[in-house]
Amino acid sequence: MASHRIGARLSGLSPEQLVAFIDEQAPLWSAAAMRVAEEHAARLVEQPEWVLSEVLLSPDLAPHILAQLPTKEHAAKGTPSVRLYTQPDAR
Repeated sequence: MASHRIGARLSGLSPEQLVAFIDEQAPLWSAAAMRVAEEHAARLVEQPEWVLSEVLLSPDLAPHILAQLPTKEHAAKGTPSVRLYTQPDAR
């Protein structure tokens, strides 16, 4: 199979050579192929803790991430956001 041959050829490349090969070939890929490659690469590369704690869970970004999830699959999506307000004094 052709995919096994290319894997065997690429397995001997240095990381720098592999990146150069990908950079050269990426413009030829379809949008769908690029999306799959990006998703696969994201799973392979471990993100630093600050990416999760300071970026993905930030109050500015989290609502946008949650908004992309289907409503039925994410119960937190429908929860109201916390708003700070003062109640009138009940005198």
